[in-house]
Amino acid sequence: MTKKVIQDGKKLAYPKLKALFDVLFLIGVVLLLIKLGTLLLNRITPLDITLIGGKLIWNIGPLALMIAAGIGSGILKDKYRED
Repeated sequence: MTKKVIQDGKKLAYPKLKALFDVLFLIGVVLLLIKLGTLLLNRITPLDITLIGGKLIWNIGPLALMIAAGIGSGILKDKYRED
């Protein structure tokens, strides 16, 4: 099973583009964790940390990145090179 996954990974049609989508997904996750961490710190401590940028970026941005990257990665994972 592991060997098949490795072989399939080597035969991807667009490996760099899939890697880009995976990185965008991780960036979305990191941004979401930063937002949640900031909200938590503001609630439990007297700190008033504000995030640079608008609320739209921090509220919608991570979700949009994760959805777009997930869809793109899902589409590309089933496209293999023609031998």
